[in-house]
Amino acid sequence: MRPKPRRQPHHSSRPGVPNRRAHPPSPARHPELPPEFGQLFDALDEVYGDPRTVRTPLDAELWASAFLGGLWTAALQQDDEPEGAELGLVEVLELVGSPRTQAVLCALASVASPQVAARAGQASERLFRKGVRRPEWYGAALQQVEFLEAWSVSDVFADGELLIAAFKRGKDRYAFTATVANNAQGTVVEVLLVDPVDLPDILGEIRAEFSEGPEGVFSLDRLEAAELRRRLEPAVRETLVDDDEDEDEYAEDGLDELDEEFEQDAGIEAATVDEAFAELDALAALENTEPQASEDGEGHEEFEEDEDDEEGDDFAALRALMLSRLAVLPEPAELPGGADFGYDLDDLPALLDEFAAGEDARGLPHPAIVREWGEVFARLGLTEFAGDPPLFGPEKFDTLINVLIPARVNADDAQLELLEPAALAWARWSTRRVGLAEPIGDYLVEAVGESFEDFAHSYSDPVFTMDRHMFGFTMQSSS
Repeated sequence: MRPKPRRQPHHSSRPGVPNRRAHPPSPARHPELPPEFGQLFDALDEVYGDPRTVRTPLDAELWASAFLGGLWTAALQQDDEPEGAELGLVEVLELVGSPRTQAVLCALASVASPQVAARAGQASERLFRKGVRRPEWYGAALQQVEFLEAWSVSDVFADGELLIAAFKRGKDRYAFTATVANNAQGTVVEVLLVDPVDLPDILGEIRAEFSEGPEGVFSLDRLEAAELRRRLEPAVRETLVDDDEDEDEYAEDGLDELDEEFEQDAGIEAATVDEAFAELDALAALENTEPQASEDGEGHEEFEEDEDDEEGDDFAALRALMLSRLAVLPEPAELPGGADFGYDLDDLPALLDEFAAGEDARGLPHPAIVREWGEVFARLGLTEFAGDPPLFGPEKFDTLINVLIPARVNADDAQLELLEPAALAWARWSTRRVGLAEPIGDYLVEAVGESFEDFAHSYSDPVFTMDRHMFGFTMQSSS
């Protein structure tokens, strides 16, 4: 606020009558984004383009999805729910009321969760009525999102699944590929944004890879929209990211000042502002982790895939866009009522009796140790994997052999000597039990044997050794 003008001497011709000419009111201070927050927007602009000037809704949606992904990651770090902060930010963006924040509100209305998207759309409409124009791509964003096709690539062991989903809105066509790993509790471990034009080539490469293994191990199936949603949406929602980047003091002072300004001058409830800016503090600290722009200055490369990048695209940056597209699909059908799938701990004694009585386990020495290894496989499978024992594929077995057992199980030399024979017996028994062809059993046995090539190194790893001594359990059987 500017200082009040010094009162001038009264010159009225009427003694004792005050001069009633009013001074013009000081103009209200309009909230502005601090430079530090602008830098955060600039970082996103470099990768995805400025949402005020991008050509298509998809460009703006990618920007907003990355922004929401940053808020989501920051909320995870603070053990908080992100939606409250997102609602507070909608209010902040409306109060700033610039063409830039108008463009961001339009993009949020397209990809945010239903409640946040509705609030962003209402805020955008109020700004539009005040004369803040929407970006040129906004009209195309009003068109319906259309589902094009979906595919599932899975293996007979239910180790994991590659889900492919293609959508369009107006002239924008794009597809996601999401790898769901059942040896990681059914979460998404890789996601890519690809051009649907490339899908025939991608599917052709997948079919070619099938020929390298025995018939019946892998399958490629077309999915209906509702079935895609049933398989992928829970996996996306269950996936968390572990970002251990150190949080610095970046932007803290500027955000604190803006926090106070909005509370005092804009009239937003302090709790709303505090929650929103707490997320902004954490989000600003993540700014340096955003992907860099391409050297040609064209912003993000929508569909170009780096052959050396095995980790795919940033899951957090695509999470909101994926969920918004899955939300337009039909609700998935419920599983048949009363259906009983899988095992629980009460089923283990009978399952282990069956394993121990099988021809593969009967031929091994020290039946008590072999049976206890079977119990280890089953218990770890129930607690750590999506899907149920006894059928484990190469990925789940490798996780058991080189991660879970080294980190959880204290065993002596006699017990460790029987681990590999017991695992091979489990592999043979489990594939035969569900009626899989013998070549598939041979394929699994070979993969399990390859995993044991790394077991000695994994079991002696200092981190795993400390974990199992501090938090693991000790096998009780003996020879």
